[in-house]
Amino acid sequence: MASFVAHRAALSLRSSYVVYSRRAIHSTPTVLKKKAAAVEIEDLFSDEVVEDLIPSEPVTRNKPAPSADVAKAAGKPAPEASSSKASSVVKAKATKSRKLSEEDRVARFNQTLEFVTPRLGRNPTIKMPMVRNSIWAQLVQLAMTKQQLETITGMFSRWVESGHKFDNSFSELFVRRCEELKCPLLALKVYGDFAKYSLPLSLPAARQLLHSLHREHPIETVMTATSLYDVYNLPSVSEDLVSASLVASACFKHNTKDSLTVANVLVPQIKTLLEDHQPQPKPAQGDAKKVSTPSPGAFSEKPSTWLKWTLKKIDQTIYSQTGKRDTAIRSWRERSGHIIAPASS
Repeated sequence: MASFVAHRAALSLRSSYVVYSRRAIHSTPTVLKKKAAAVEIEDLFSDEVVEDLIPSEPVTRNKPAPSADVAKAAGKPAPEASSSKASSVVKAKATKSRKLSEEDRVARFNQTLEFVTPRLGRNPTIKMPMVRNSIWAQLVQLAMTKQQLETITGMFSRWVESGHKFDNSFSELFVRRCEELKCPLLALKVYGDFAKYSLPLSLPAARQLLHSLHREHPIETVMTATSLYDVYNLPSVSEDLVSASLVASACFKHNTKDSLTVANVLVPQIKTLLEDHQPQPKPAQGDAKKVSTPSPGAFSEKPSTWLKWTLKKIDQTIYSQTGKRDTAIRSWRERSGHIIAPASS
């Protein structure tokens, strides 16, 4: 019953923003300034360059290594069979860890675009060497502005025309990068038009999208993102603890009549979901190095951090509304190590 009420309440709020939502998904993005503001890039998007996915000029086949007898006759030690492999590994690692300046990143981005562009579409002008799937991750990593990400998304349809498709891991990488570069509305636009961009939306990507929108964007934008759960056959927001907590926190923050209705309906759903997800308390200092297998229903580090933050906001809002602490939420936060439980008498 609560799930039904939550669904109806969400529909009520969503309907009041349906016109805006459609425009938000399909509108043409405005052009930002050419020079993007400085952003804090997480480790995944550091200045370290991933492997170079653009094939270099063809090289002649290496001659076979001389045998031990030939090498001995020449007065040289015979090379070990694994030496060339070890050298290749070291060279590959050096390539991966090489730093790029901002100018070099732009040059590499443009170089990669020049390689990819003529190899896309139903009738590519250049067919060999072929574009590898992982080159899209390299492009997203190299992008430093919204405009560069828009350039990448403009090529999505031609990649699909070439007979390829994007996987969930790239989708999650893309939406995260959009948040890093402070352009989550671009991600919302892309996911809102699957027919054009063909980018799948997984549950982790949907959570990331909600996280990128729930604090600094209008509540109608958040509700537009929640509508994508149905479009991509994901569990409803009220059935996913992280998603429900993000939406409830956003609704409480915006503090409108409709948003508070949705938030107050989602809270019982969140409490029910907490019963099925065992908290993961922080390990003691002596156990920090021990590797433990996550229990069923446990989250990875990032969603757990989001859940910690949103449950804190929900707990505080409920207290400000009623003057009482919610026992279920408070207890779960204590068992998770989010707050210190009061000393027993």
